[in-house]
Amino acid sequence: MTATANELLHTLTSGKLPLKKAPHLIGTEAYYAEYVHQQNIDMQVDEVVIPAATSFTWDDASQNLILIVLAGHLFFNDQVAGPDQTLVVPAGQTTTLTVDGQEALHALLMVRQAPTMLAAPLLVANDDQPWLPYEEDGHVHLYLKNLLTPDQIGGCVMLLDYPADHITEWHDHSFTHAAFVLDGIFVNESQFDQTELYFGPGNFVCGPKGQIMRHGTSLEQDCHCYFLTDQPFSLHYLDQETVAKARH
Repeated sequence: MTATANELLHTLTSGKLPLKKAPHLIGTEAYYAEYVHQQNIDMQVDEVVIPAATSFTWDDASQNLILIVLAGHLFFNDQVAGPDQTLVVPAGQTTTLTVDGQEALHALLMVRQAPTMLAAPLLVANDDQPWLPYEEDGHVHLYLKNLLTPDQIGGCVMLLDYPADHITEWHDHSFTHAAFVLDGIFVNESQFDQTELYFGPGNFVCGPKGQIMRHGTSLEQDCHCYFLTDQPFSLHYLDQETVAKARH
């Protein structure tokens, strides 16, 4: 199916969606907002709130369950996943998870085909990962933390730090990617928008593969966001002629 420009505009700038009940995501009742699940998109990401004291079991034979914890705590295998941590519950095993009895779990949730079979659940703490500079034209474009890699999940989960008053050059990607804004103002413009659009904390912005775009931050402050991809990362900058043709 070929999406219209309006459909792609909605996908690229989906914003903050209301949470609604969903009993089917992980076999238990949760509240969720489905941000990305269209035929022209190669990944699904949901924002979920799972009620306190909820227990559920993950036993899919081929898919990993990935949870980026925003608030609350989740207990599993004598371990606990909390805020600013990312958990991969592996395919091919049976893992029971229980939400803390006093507070609901708020998380980003993805279900991905496992590229390799993990031997045990993988828990990554953001603070344990180093900030790495990403250079562009001889200067630092942004800083990033690699939280999960393609070898582990088939795509990437990164934490990005965009410096204030910086907008990337026009580019495209060979993969679908998405940003969930944690703080600051995320600035996004696609070939369909014809203007810069601004998104604050809690907003979600998705870019389908092959779409021409640029993004960055407002003048006043840095912006931190989770950056999710469905494939290994790559970046293709575009010349002015290509950009002009695509935008008109």
